[in-house]
Amino acid sequence: MKRRTYLKRGLQSMALLACEVKLPAAHAAAQSALPNLEALPAFLDILIPEDTTPSASQLGLHGKLIQHAKGIENYTRLLELGCQLLDGLSQARYRVNFNALDPAQGESLVMMVEASPKGSIPEMFFTRVLSDLFGFYYSHPASWPGLGLDSPPQPNGYPDYAKPMQRRTLG
Repeated sequence: MKRRTYLKRGLQSMALLACEVKLPAAHAAAQSALPNLEALPAFLDILIPEDTTPSASQLGLHGKLIQHAKGIENYTRLLELGCQLLDGLSQARYRVNFNALDPAQGESLVMMVEASPKGSIPEMFFTRVLSDLFGFYYSHPASWPGLGLDSPPQPNGYPDYAKPMQRRTLG
C-alpha cells in the first residue's frame, strides 16, 4: 500500500471514530428495563462449572455482570445479543432455549461462539464476558480453595510459598 493511500485511509478511520453511535429509540427508552438475558446464567456455568468450588451462577455472578454492564456503554446490548445468539443456536440445533440444554450440548454451542471470527459480535461477547467473569469469580473468596489459597496475596503474601500448592475443599 502506498503511503498516501495509507494516510488517507487512516484519516478516514479517524473520522469514523468521531461519529457518535446511537442506539435505537426503543433501547434508549428502556434503559432501566433488563433485556432478555435468561441464557446468561447457563452460559456462565459453561465457562465456570461447579466442581469443588461453586459455579458462576451459584455465586450470583450473572447479576454482578449485569450490574457491571449497565455502567459501560453498549455492554448490556452486547449481553442481550449474545444471549439471543445462544438461544437461536440452541433452538436451531436442539429446539429448546439455551438454559434448557444439558452441559455437553451447551458446551458445543459455546465452542461455536468461541470460534467466531475476530471482531465479530459473538467473539466480542465471548471474550468480554469471559474476561469479566474470571475477574469476578477469582476475586470471590469461595473460589480461592480451588486455587489452594485461604486469602488474597496482600497484605501477608504467601508465607508457605516454598511448599507445593494443595487443593482445598469448601467445608
